[in-house]
Amino acid sequence: MLKLKLKLIIFLFFSTALSPQNEPGRSAQEMLARLDQAVNPGTGLLKGTLTVIKRTGDSSVWNTSVFRSKDDSLFLFEKGRGLEAKILFKDEGDKTYLYNAQTAKLFQKNEEEKFQPHFNSGFTFLDLSGYSYQVNYNPLIQATQEISGKQYIRVSMKPIISMNYKKLVLLLETGTFRPFRIDFHDKDGVLFKTLNFKYTKVKVKEKKQAGEMEFPGRLEMLDLNSGTISVFEYHEFDRDVAPDKALFEISNLNR
Repeated sequence: MLKLKLKLIIFLFFSTALSPQNEPGRSAQEMLARLDQAVNPGTGLLKGTLTVIKRTGDSSVWNTSVFRSKDDSLFLFEKGRGLEAKILFKDEGDKTYLYNAQTAKLFQKNEEEKFQPHFNSGFTFLDLSGYSYQVNYNPLIQATQEISGKQYIRVSMKPIISMNYKKLVLLLETGTFRPFRIDFHDKDGVLFKTLNFKYTKVKVKEKKQAGEMEFPGRLEMLDLNSGTISVFEYHEFDRDVAPDKALFEISNLNR
């Protein structure tokens, strides 16, 4: 089994692809390493929200807490009267478990089921898992691309084991190599959703000191088929929290 390791309206701008060229001194694998590094906040406790906006304008918001260790992460989604769901990712997303607090039922997601959307959002379980792009995709720098007068490096990412995504296309800022956007293409190669990275100042507590860090703390996913806009936003990160190993035990999910 492939080990899976880890995310307002998004406008798709008309863009122009220039002749293919490698960024001097930079490899495609390094571009994926930059992506993995950018989206990994480290260990501790993250707090934020998941907002799902339907084409009709109706929206739903869940308060979200994410406990992260080196290899595992636990997502808690609360709304209204309390906890609605937990998602446990073991071994950097290799194993995925969903606990429905309303029905008190536990499900283990197989490889195909990891591509199911969570809460009918644009984010699948795989998208949230924190799996490594560098480990799971073969990248190729295709070109630079101009969007609204700015240049971006375009990297095609093909899954090592092909499943529901035929390919992903990553755009990074030239110079800084910060991830800007990922376009997701389905089994037939058709673009069906796009993820924009918005960089914000996220509150950070570390060694009992409060501060801020610049982080892609706002992930905006547009599902082109349903018209749904999903926003995963982090507000604060407590690195002083050392999650107990018991939090990541499957047997404790129903507690």
